[in-house]
Amino acid sequence: MADFLTSTHRAKWIFTPHELKEKYKAANHRAKQMLEKYGATRVDVDLDGTLSYPEVQTDVKENGEKHSRTKPLKTEEEQHLRAFYEFKIQDVCDAFKFPRKIQATALIYFKRFYLQWSVMEHHPKDIMLTCIYTACKAEENHVSAEELGKGIDQDHQVILNNEMIVLQA
Repeated sequence: MADFLTSTHRAKWIFTPHELKEKYKAANHRAKQMLEKYGATRVDVDLDGTLSYPEVQTDVKENGEKHSRTKPLKTEEEQHLRAFYEFKIQDVCDAFKFPRKIQATALIYFKRFYLQWSVMEHHPKDIMLTCIYTACKAEENHVSAEELGKGIDQDHQVILNNEMIVLQA
């Protein structure tokens, strides 16, 4: 058995509270920069799994849209959104009567994803559903994306589109 002290798990996935804050700040800062540059932060995932970033905006001051620009979320506000959707993962898993290990795996996937991305870049609802779907696959509890999407009135294609980016996180 591998020694935990020298494992890649310890090296790459065990963080101090300070390191977590720094990762969240970095993701938030990147999203704020996107908002300044593009006027939007949403990163779309195409059917083939590639990411589509917003178009670069022309000078906002010339368009007179400076005051109508979307305001970025603070790191604390992002934390509240993440916490809300972490509880939603539990609610959805309970509604589908999934085993606790699926709920736990989905929560881990969700938390890992948002260590690298901001909630301003990928909507937490979409990522939440994708994390549940991928957790079902990882824990060998087959449920189709269509079945999961239908159960909560959500387009299953969103779940499938985000699958690769969640697994890469």
